[in-house]
Amino acid sequence: MKDQQVTADTQGLHFFGVMTASISHELKNALAIINENAGLLGDLALLAEKGRPLDPQKLTVQAERIRQQVRRADDIIRRLNRFAHSAHEGPASADIHEVLDFTLALAARLAAMKNVSLSVEAGTPVQLEVRPFQLENLLWLCLKQILATAPEGPSSVVFAASEAGEEAVISIRCDGVPLTGTVTSVEEEGHPLLAELGASLHLETDALLLKVPRRS
Repeated sequence: MKDQQVTADTQGLHFFGVMTASISHELKNALAIINENAGLLGDLALLAEKGRPLDPQKLTVQAERIRQQVRRADDIIRRLNRFAHSAHEGPASADIHEVLDFTLALAARLAAMKNVSLSVEAGTPVQLEVRPFQLENLLWLCLKQILATAPEGPSSVVFAASEAGEEAVISIRCDGVPLTGTVTSVEEEGHPLLAELGASLHLETDALLLKVPRRS
């Protein structure tokens, strides 16, 4: 059990590193756009000093672009803060749809780099007792393998959740991805997490099913 926990913690550290690196890139992009627009405001001010009349509309446009990126950066930092806290939180009651939404928000940039869109189907709340960080990690392992084998060109991955007795069932459907290899890879790499969560992976005709006990 101790060796298993160490392995799960190691996987968690790697997951944390991948996601914080991606989040930092998002934040850098927002800051770069703010810097660019601040530079344009500076150029307008310099032209005004030389006697050229200021166009109020241009000032309004640049100020709004900066405000948009400030809001974007604030959202990114809120996401990072929530993610950081989830890494040391213990088991808690959570709606699985909220866990899915948050995990896909973390992974959206990495998926977009592969031209893959992510979505969660609406559904009734499904409560379970879980360490959100571990479930997020396991979901990422599934998604990482799907992204690694996704075909060239636009594709989509759709997550859905339902309740089946004492289990929460997460289905993952995607376009043109061989899911058999995905199951094998995730079972091998994610074994410590599957064991910690008491979860299991199953393959349907067109979907990968992740079953997680609703009570720890």
